[in-house]
Amino acid sequence: MKRLPFIILIIASLIIFAGCGKKEKENAREQDTKTEDTEDLSKPFVTINKEVFTKGDFKDFISYTNAMMDPENRDNKAVLDSLKEDFIRHRLLLQQAKKEGVKIDEKKFKELLDTFKKEQGEQTITEMQKQYDLDFGKIEELLRQRVIVTELLSDETGNITVSDRELKEYYEKRKSELSDVALAHILHIVTADEKKAREALTMMNKGISFAEVAQKYSIAPEAEQGGDLGYIDVSSYPDVFSEALKLKPGQTSGVLKSEFGYHIFRLVDIKGKVNSFDYYKAQLKDELYGIKQEKKLKDYIDGLYEKSEIVFADGSSLGSGLQ
Repeated sequence: MKRLPFIILIIASLIIFAGCGKKEKENAREQDTKTEDTEDLSKPFVTINKEVFTKGDFKDFISYTNAMMDPENRDNKAVLDSLKEDFIRHRLLLQQAKKEGVKIDEKKFKELLDTFKKEQGEQTITEMQKQYDLDFGKIEELLRQRVIVTELLSDETGNITVSDRELKEYYEKRKSELSDVALAHILHIVTADEKKAREALTMMNKGISFAEVAQKYSIAPEAEQGGDLGYIDVSSYPDVFSEALKLKPGQTSGVLKSEFGYHIFRLVDIKGKVNSFDYYKAQLKDELYGIKQEKKLKDYIDGLYEKSEIVFADGSSLGSGLQ
């Protein structure tokens, strides 16, 4: 599990607050205030392995989710059960992280928060806190907890491996679902202006090799290899590359314009349609790794539930494990 993207995802979710209607938010906040007036947030909400969490702890945990949610959904039992499940899972993992002595690099964490504040601007954050009655200090603490959980789960999934035998078996299962791909061996030149492209084409018409012209005129990365892209799936490239498939092997195109510049193509060869193991190997390895990772995380979290004591103050219970 990669740490940085996970943190960015959590932080980015906070920006969604700005998309909520002001009137709706004010009505929701007024309703929350009425609820708080009649509810003692210091009362126990749930006890997990003898650690007591209050209604206030749960409210703080879900307040950011509630800020993004339509008010009418807050009383939905399925939504509330899902939030309870998330809270229990989160606290179980934090307890386990504490047992294992999981630490985070506070300096790097501070740098991430500073970057977020800088990108959003202090004024924007101040207005967000004021408009939606949010405490950025609590947001920071929730983010810190999420990062600790991520560190714990990263350690748990760090030793996952995918063998060649597993990969080939997975390929055979997925083979019929994989789309056929036309692979074409293409040489390519791209310039920033039409004049340069036409100069390049003129040089080739005079007998200078495509590779030599590409090295001199092309601004593409493959210019160093004489414009040689090797065998590529043209469908994964910009639309202009499909023009290369209209050529006969050995034929060179004219100057073609696209949003990226002015192109010249030479078709070397077409392999036809393939869905070979070698072509899809990297993709399938990522897929299989993700499947194994998900299962390992589910088994790990289910194991925490099985050996834990979870008691809600109102006597209710909650199903264990990931849904």
